[in-house]
Amino acid sequence: MNDFTLITLVKGRAKQLANLLEAATASNPTPSEIIVVIMDDASIDYTEINHISVRCIRLNEPVLALAKARNMGAQTASSENLVFLDVDCICSPTLFANLLSRLTRNNIVSARARYLDHVPEHGKYQELAIQAVEHPKRASLPVDTPVQWKHFWSLVFAMKRNHFFSIGGFDSNFSGYGAEDTDFAYRHDQAEGRLVFCNDEVLHQYHTKYSPPINYLTDIIHNAEVFFRKHGVFPMYGWLKQFSEMGLIVIDTKTGTIRLRRHPTNQDFENCFSKSVY
Repeated sequence: MNDFTLITLVKGRAKQLANLLEAATASNPTPSEIIVVIMDDASIDYTEINHISVRCIRLNEPVLALAKARNMGAQTASSENLVFLDVDCICSPTLFANLLSRLTRNNIVSARARYLDHVPEHGKYQELAIQAVEHPKRASLPVDTPVQWKHFWSLVFAMKRNHFFSIGGFDSNFSGYGAEDTDFAYRHDQAEGRLVFCNDEVLHQYHTKYSPPINYLTDIIHNAEVFFRKHGVFPMYGWLKQFSEMGLIVIDTKTGTIRLRRHPTNQDFENCFSKSVY
């Protein structure tokens, strides 16, 4: 089995990170190294877990710089095979083997996710798997056959380091939350890359969420405009339409601009709060 680097990003989710690391270091195979990109001033300082090197690097940015953080992780990696996991993930013991066995020069391999309704006290996949529920839209995705690039999921994916940089990595002009992964997947597709899913999974640890994600409204506006300037269409249009219907924004599909009409109120946040696990 080839060596691989596991990369994850963390901001304020130290318990979720500990659970991810517990699961990852109990897998077969285990990572050759783990890179943790820390996006705040938390005192996280792992150096080794179960004889696996853990390299913590810090990204000091005033915004949630997901694109830049993923690029830093890839730049720091010493392996050609990269596996990216969201910090909320608890991986199955066989996930890495299934991702790597399908990895080729220019494809991306992803996996399913099932969802937990809490943040567990440990990262023991076998004990938690029975508690997790399927995402209805993700459960039906075919495995081991190419799927449309729009199904790309930055929650869990593997790819070759050379391919990552050949398509330019993630575009750091996207800041905060939203669209940087859609842009990345589109450029991967334009480079004749394939996206496939393996028959394996991660468990997603619960976190507070809003539907639509009104807590990221300004990020989504900015990133949607960046995407439009690059590709001539708006991403995340379902969310944008919902924000428009709430009277928060005005969308101009001709100029590719979005005007903020008003800031969300406490009532808006209350109305958008989601009790769903996914």
